[in-house]
Amino acid sequence: MFRLYLNLCVVFFFVAVANGQSPVKMGKLESAKLTEVSGMITSHFYKNTFWVHNDSGDGAAIYLIDSLAQLKASVELEGVTVIDAEDIASLFIDGIPYLLLADMGNNLRDRDTLSLYLFREPVLTPGRDSYIISRKEISEIKFRYTDKRRDAEALFVDPVDNKIYIISKRDFRSTLFSFTLTAGRTGLLQELSPQLELPFTFATGADISEDGRYIVIKNLTSVFLWKRNPGQDILSALKQPSRQIPYEVEPQGEAICFDRFDSCFYTISEQPLGLKSYLYKYKYEK
Repeated sequence: MFRLYLNLCVVFFFVAVANGQSPVKMGKLESAKLTEVSGMITSHFYKNTFWVHNDSGDGAAIYLIDSLAQLKASVELEGVTVIDAEDIASLFIDGIPYLLLADMGNNLRDRDTLSLYLFREPVLTPGRDSYIISRKEISEIKFRYTDKRRDAEALFVDPVDNKIYIISKRDFRSTLFSFTLTAGRTGLLQELSPQLELPFTFATGADISEDGRYIVIKNLTSVFLWKRNPGQDILSALKQPSRQIPYEVEPQGEAICFDRFDSCFYTISEQPLGLKSYLYKYKYEK
């Protein structure tokens, strides 16, 4: 969906510009199934591949693309109604890789209760490109904000303790919320209160590195990187000055994720008005 972002005010406080390299254009997104990619995460099973999803209008589905942005597999979430999926995260439960699909887009602020869908990362069969995850294998985690309705497009799960973090989009300053996975799996509605305002707005994607040492958040024009010290919690890490990574502004770049094995991250864009979308790879200094 093409959105017109007029009068976008991006406020930067205490942000240091990081040394970085120009991004590498890995491949062009060509599948007709992937015109509104709004979230991505690296696969734990398949090296140099990414789970991605569209936002509103596609239904409950995720897709696997390779490092050239070519579609490898489609996976439907059976019996799930998704209104506006905006990000996807990965985590481990008892040593098993899971994915968390966030149906939390709320452009018109007309939804009070939002949902995250938790399921095991799919295991693929060679030569097969279409899959279905049964409803009984999917857990729904419902949440709401305590103070007002919000739109959010960015989340990540801390690998240290499996705590879920959500970053709002349309607030004057994007705002951080969190709750534990354990609480979310009780089936009770999670009530989220603001925990930290960030020094920018319009956050569209986020991720945390495999070892939990780096956090990345992007908006439409910038990418911000934080280094987390050993034993440091997420809130105190995000209160530190970020590094701003040189970013190739995309037509409507919303998705971002870390590489699992290297000091780099990837971005990919929606395709508003039919504009081209590419998978970009960025190196960053640790």
